[in-house]
Amino acid sequence: MNSLDLEVVNVLFFQQMIEAVEEEQWDEAAMALYKLYAIEEGERFSDLTVEPDALNDSLEAAAA
Repeated sequence: MNSLDLEVVNVLFFQQMIEAVEEEQWDEAAMALYKLYAIEEGERFSDLTVEPDALNDSLEAAAA
């Protein structure tokens, strides 16, 4: 993931955390906060990393 992608992911997780707190969904807020800290520490999540070939394959499958 390049630095721009990392910043976008951080913003999305922060937004998810804020929305979960507003709705008092504490489990979801805690998971978003955990992922924010983990990404800052350098951890990579397989559900956030999509190879371009895999993305093209999934887009073609969805279009079919």
